[in-house]
Amino acid sequence: MSLYRKYRPLVFKDIAGQEHIKQTLQNEIAGNSTVHAYLFSGPRAVGKTTTARILARAVNCTKRKDGESEPCNGCDSCESILQGRALDMMEIDAASHTGVDNVRENIIAAARVANASLKVKIFVIDEVHMLSTSAFNALLKLMEEPPQNVVFILATTELHKVPATIVSRCQRFDFKKINSVDMEKRLKKLIKMEKKEVDADVLDDIIRLSEGCLRDAESLLGQILSLDDNVITRHTAEVILPHSNRELVRTIAENIAKKDTPAALAAVNSAIEDGVDIPTFLDDIIEYFRKGLLLKSGASDVLSLTQHEARELSQNIERFDSEGVIRLIEYFSAAQREVKYVSLPQLPLEIAVIRGCL
Repeated sequence: MSLYRKYRPLVFKDIAGQEHIKQTLQNEIAGNSTVHAYLFSGPRAVGKTTTARILARAVNCTKRKDGESEPCNGCDSCESILQGRALDMMEIDAASHTGVDNVRENIIAAARVANASLKVKIFVIDEVHMLSTSAFNALLKLMEEPPQNVVFILATTELHKVPATIVSRCQRFDFKKINSVDMEKRLKKLIKMEKKEVDADVLDDIIRLSEGCLRDAESLLGQILSLDDNVITRHTAEVILPHSNRELVRTIAENIAKKDTPAALAAVNSAIEDGVDIPTFLDDIIEYFRKGLLLKSGASDVLSLTQHEARELSQNIERFDSEGVIRLIEYFSAAQREVKYVSLPQLPLEIAVIRGCL
């Protein structure tokens, strides 16, 4: 079983990030002031469906006391939802049920039937933006005059495609990509639960490659942990992780700081021999110095770096002043523009390195 399914959060406190959403929902549940319709929007793989399922269990939990907001996950109601046998908990994929007939049969008709076992009937409609116009109109009528004890939770990755009439009838929550700090904390927890060790460099690569999508990070981590080693090193993980230019970029930056032109050019030559894609390599170099500039400017919160990455970058970038970093970004940006027009693609890169060393 994949990690993201094996360790899917069962309570609000286990959800990575989304603090603004968790706090609001928990306050509503604790005060018994939940509304009849929620709209969860945001990028994929950031916890929308997981939050919807926890919300569904929390409002139906028979052991939850007044003032509490977490589901017990042990009562009959919680267990029936967890096991997927609760008749009053319906998850509908709008991508495969786009038509009005499906809305009438699966949602409208079911909403008007008395609850079978749960206190609150829950409809989770994933990718709701995929519904047809007639399906939205049918759903709108139901949401305008909802039956008692029915809650709709709509989830979408493309909010702009959801009609304003639907949005206006929902309490809207905008999910954000998971920052590096929260993602690192979550991944370290999973590694500990799996009783393995993973090098900090590998963890940084996973976080960088996942681009704020936690499910992607957990999926990638699961593949790496499946390797038959208790300690996963960068060398071991290269079987699964795409080749990283980070070490070469760091070497070039260090040699530019030392004004060691031969060593910096040797690192460039090593990258060329490894078959590096030069435009991508230039992207990586520019991004490295961009992060360094923001770090020197006191904007580390914008970067959302892991502790290991921030410490490493800080040690290297302190050798430059801010003006020097800006000039380096300009040199490599110019190289990036020129590389497509020259017969020898590495030449603009080599010139940028030499100018940096000078």
